[in-house]
Amino acid sequence: NTICLRISKAVFILLAITVLTGFNKIDSEKILDDKPRPTESSGRAAAKQSIMLALLLDTSNSMDGLIDQAKSQLWKIVNELAAAKCDDGSRPNIKIALYEYGNDNLPSSEGYIRQVSGLTDDLDLISEKLFALRTNGGNEFCGYVIKTSLNQLAWSTSNADLKMIFIAGNEPFTQGSVSYRLACSVAKEKGVVVNTIFCGPFNEGLNTNWKDGADIAGGSYM
Repeated sequence: NTICLRISKAVFILLAITVLTGFNKIDSEKILDDKPRPTESSGRAAAKQSIMLALLLDTSNSMDGLIDQAKSQLWKIVNELAAAKCDDGSRPNIKIALYEYGNDNLPSSEGYIRQVSGLTDDLDLISEKLFALRTNGGNEFCGYVIKTSLNQLAWSTSNADLKMIFIAGNEPFTQGSVSYRLACSVAKEKGVVVNTIFCGPFNEGLNTNWKDGADIAGGSYM
């Protein structure tokens, strides 16, 4: 029988909200539907399930004073995921990727985006790279970095795997040549949930389309 992750999407979103309350008031009504996934009987043991997570962090100068808190909150999410277990007590494979965006040190031709690390199970490496990021500049293209992470990373095609993006920043979600609506729609088609973290006042994030991006991709706005 297919092994079901004990940590469902809805439970994980609630968990993420719990650790992210340092930034804003929470829209508690926007929680993913906690429906059990169907299982399929098979004569063979099911393949080990995976958790795939991409962290997208705004490293523009507008994040000065917020960047350290954002890093810490994202790392709490990683730690909670690392503790997830399957129904049989085993731990799923977990792979994390990291991107920075909005930094003027990055090429404008690539949307001021850099893949800091591709999907890896080396959490120590991700931690080292995450906490080493520094702010500079800014042109923060949210749609562009979401689309880039969807295209560059080897996302699983299995519906049994948990695939999520967490994008954190504090400028309008609408900037750049790539529509956030298009990028989030592509994520939904790939089965990747996009959760948005606006590092500022709750209503400002609403007015600058951070919640709309999460709604499109089946995620939560925080």
